[in-house]
Amino acid sequence: MDCKYQAGKGMVGCLVALILVAVVAMIAYKVIPTRIAVAELQDYCEEQAERASLPEYKDETLATNILEKAKKLELPVGAENITITRESGQIHIVVRYTISLRFPGYTYRWDVSHDVERVLF
Repeated sequence: MDCKYQAGKGMVGCLVALILVAVVAMIAYKVIPTRIAVAELQDYCEEQAERASLPEYKDETLATNILEKAKKLELPVGAENITITRESGQIHIVVRYTISLRFPGYTYRWDVSHDVERVLF
C-alpha cells in the first residue's frame, strides 16, 4: 500500500472544521449575552406589571424602573420605546426596540418586543 497520496488529505477538512468552529464561537460570543439580557428585561417587565397595583407604582415610576434596568443590561431602550396603559382593571406594558449585532461583513438587526399584560388588584 502506497501512502504518499494519502498524506495531507485530512488537512482541508480539518481547516474547514476549525473555521466553522471559530465562526460558531464568534456568533455565540455576541448572541448569548444579548439573549440573556433580553430575557432578563422580559422578566423585569413582568415583575413591574405585577407590582403595578401598589399605590407607589405609577406609570412614570414603572417606565423609569424599566429604563434603568435596560441601561444596566446595556440594551438600547429609550423612553420612546416604552408604552404603559391601564384600562379595565389591567395594565399593559409594551417595550419595543432594535438590537444591532455586528459581525464581520454583516449586521443583524433584531427587533425585540416585550408585551406584558396583567390584571390589577
